[in-house]
Amino acid sequence: MINLISRRLIDRLLSFLVALSLACLLWLYARSRSTEALDNVPVPVQIALEPGLEENYDLEVNGPSHVPVSFQGPRSRMRELRELLQRGAVQVAVAVSVPPERRQELRFSDSVRIDASQIHAPPGVTPLIVEGHNRIPIILRRLSQRRLIVRLDPAPDDQVAQVVVEPGAVMVRGPKIILDNLRNIPTQPLLLPVGNETAPDKETVLSASVAMVRELEGRPVATLPAEVGVRLTLRPQEKVYELKGLPIRCLCPSDFGFQIEFISGASKSISLRLRGPADKVPEGVVAYLDLSESKYRAGAYGDELLRLQLPKDFALAQEQPRSPPFHLVPR
Repeated sequence: MINLISRRLIDRLLSFLVALSLACLLWLYARSRSTEALDNVPVPVQIALEPGLEENYDLEVNGPSHVPVSFQGPRSRMRELRELLQRGAVQVAVAVSVPPERRQELRFSDSVRIDASQIHAPPGVTPLIVEGHNRIPIILRRLSQRRLIVRLDPAPDDQVAQVVVEPGAVMVRGPKIILDNLRNIPTQPLLLPVGNETAPDKETVLSASVAMVRELEGRPVATLPAEVGVRLTLRPQEKVYELKGLPIRCLCPSDFGFQIEFISGASKSISLRLRGPADKVPEGVVAYLDLSESKYRAGAYGDELLRLQLPKDFALAQEQPRSPPFHLVPR
């Protein structure tokens, strides 16, 4: 009789356990049908300095400004989450502080850790962040200000005779580690008239305002004032002049004991090509043989370099001319 009762109790216990297992399976199935999941959603992270530090430090985010987040929750809440994600309403705002022991450093690197508790999802939705993928590297640079000389950019070319910048120096605020290595600060590029079609026919003064650069070595800077005045004196348009039949003269010391005789058939004059202002005519051009050097003795010479005397603002537009063949004959 006892064995029979024991067997019946065991059968009832087994039946209860089977029923409980089936009920758990049904509950898990129903729950899985009523919940959804989103994996690896990039959630934007807004990183800023704590109030009061913006005037003292420059913050650079040195990597992606988002973290991958997975979400799990009921279907109705997940639909609400999708709408928030589409509107960009799910974000993380982080305020960065500077540890007291690092406040004397000009530059240092750190990282911002994002925790699941910082993700503001709809009620019932659970955000999950994988450790190791929840850090964003940052770089902090201490700011300073310094007065620097203004450098016109690009550097003036041959068309510019004079440059005046007012003011000649500006106060610059930016990362101290960058400013400490600078002697001047460039302007934004200033475009000048180029080519013969736009070059002036006479000396011209051009005045303009040009903005200062807003970045140095990839980091933002501010200048006071933000722009400077520039006054440029432009040289007049140039052209090439050809002078023909220019006589060759001789420069001799007073006790020079020779006379020059050009070899028969050799020309005693040369042609020159000069470059100079379009509104001037080259006058007073002199080509001469300099016989004042002690190397000259009686004999034949040829292909000697000729020296030139040119007017102001003119330059030779060819190779240096040479003399025709000649003899030096004792007097």
